[in-house]
Amino acid sequence: MDKTTASKNNANLAADGERSKDLKPKEGHKLELDHHRAMSMTGVKDVPVFTDKNVTVTLEGETLYITGHDLSVKNLDVENGKLSMLGTVHSLKYSTQGSTSLVKRIFK
Repeated sequence: MDKTTASKNNANLAADGERSKDLKPKEGHKLELDHHRAMSMTGVKDVPVFTDKNVTVTLEGETLYITGHDLSVKNLDVENGKLSMLGTVHSLKYSTQGSTSLVKRIFK
C-alpha cells in the first residue's frame, strides 16, 4: 500500500469515527469473559442485584444483565469501576437506560 492509499484510508476512518462518536457512551467499559467461567469488567457504576444466578450491573447510560449459575464476586471496586466474578455465564444482555417498552408507554 502506498502513502496516498494509506492517507485515504486514514481519512475514511476519521470520517467514520466522527459519524459514530455520538453512538458511544460517555464513559466506555470493557468486558472480558474467559471460557464462560470468569469475567472481569471496567466502567461499573453500581451492582444493585447480585445472586448466584443473576447479576445486574449499572454502567454509564446502560445496564448489563448477566445470567448463569454459581456466580460469585471475586472483586468489586465501584470507586474505580471494576468488577471480577466467577461462575458459569450463560447470557449477557444490555439495556439502554431511558428506553421503555411499548407496554409501559401505553399504560403510562
